[in-house]
Amino acid sequence: GFTAYLYSYSSAGLKVHALVAKPVEASPLRGYPVLIANHGHHPEPPKYGISSDGTDRRPGDYYRRIPELFAAKGFMVIMPDFRGHSDSEGTEFTEGMLESSYYTEDVLNLLAGLNSLEGHDPENIFMWGHSMGGEVTLRSLLATDRVKGASMWSSVGGDIWDQCYYYSRYEDPMAFDSSETSKSAIERLQGRIAAFGAAFDYEGSEPLTVDDPSSVSDRGADYKWSERLAKELYIRGKKYQFFSYPGSNHLFEGEMMEQAASRDVEFFRSLISHTQ
Repeated sequence: GFTAYLYSYSSAGLKVHALVAKPVEASPLRGYPVLIANHGHHPEPPKYGISSDGTDRRPGDYYRRIPELFAAKGFMVIMPDFRGHSDSEGTEFTEGMLESSYYTEDVLNLLAGLNSLEGHDPENIFMWGHSMGGEVTLRSLLATDRVKGASMWSSVGGDIWDQCYYYSRYEDPMAFDSSETSKSAIERLQGRIAAFGAAFDYEGSEPLTVDDPSSVSDRGADYKWSERLAKELYIRGKKYQFFSYPGSNHLFEGEMMEQAASRDVEFFRSLISHTQ
């Protein structure tokens, strides 16, 4: 079991909240290892964390098992809302293909303020991300060396234009395409870039230690993105594990979720720098 509470912090002048799930078992001498868990895209950000019965129970029904599974294994799980989600400020940042850039800033500011949380081990910080949260995780790892290892489940990948093209055809990927066919996600991104009045480029990169499980028939995030990440990590001589699971669930369910979480825990514990 675990106890849970909300933690508030400032990110780019916005008040952002995070769920903190703390194991009920006695803390190790150095504190609990930390897992920052980054959720995926929510179609209605203000309703993030709202359960089917209408109550505010972060992280909501869809991600309920994530803090439960990892806290049960002795990790302090911190799951940020991201700006504009639930009652966190910043709804104007939740639209368009640039959202993961803003949410990465929220994660980095969360990391910067971790010392205000009691009972955590500052030497053993890990990260988990699902779908868009996987991209947030990758971006965060580019900006800090405080995270010892990370796991991305069914992660969004590729460059930002790959993503725009993919999601423009999401409803019917087999449909005919031509230069005359409207591509809504690309057009929205072009509009945002024009509003900035400057050129924009995004080039992905990879962290040092990664666990990367994905469903082979998942359409929420292209399976090829996970294959590409594994390929790039191998070429660059980085430490990684890549697990594939049968089915089309964008977020693993049942036994597959249990198995994926257990593999993550084993992976994280292999990187812990001192005996817990």
